[in-house]
Amino acid sequence: MAIARPVDRRLFFWFDRAHTILTKQADGFLSENSGVSTAQAGVLIYLGFHDGCSLSDLADGIGRNNPAVTGLINRMEKAGLVVRVHGSGDARRKAVRLTELGHLKREQVRDDFRTFNEKLTKGLTQSEADAVLKFLTLAPDNLKDMNG
Repeated sequence: MAIARPVDRRLFFWFDRAHTILTKQADGFLSENSGVSTAQAGVLIYLGFHDGCSLSDLADGIGRNNPAVTGLINRMEKAGLVVRVHGSGDARRKAVRLTELGHLKREQVRDDFRTFNEKLTKGLTQSEADAVLKFLTLAPDNLKDMNG
């Protein structure tokens, strides 16, 4: 006779597994449609709301460290999607702006994400989708004090 087991609640395991699969799927979808990676898409979306922000603010805004963002911006600059400009008040401070191509690519990415999100939330009610969003929004803040 089988032993009944409780529902597996290893949230981090399931979250990590989903993250890996979703990122791979999103990268393929965006690459095929918009020609960018999910990391580049995140930059394009963020800069659409915070164009001209510093590299540090961008790193914080997309949840990546400064060296990773520097490499990402280098690649995006070569692709003609962004430019670095001098920030206000301090000539050493660099800000990042979308180019005209970057603005166009951002709109493509937003359309792709709408399609991707529709497929991603298939089978969820609006309240279930809202609960997932609430969890994903709260979870990082809930863990901020764990490492000091």
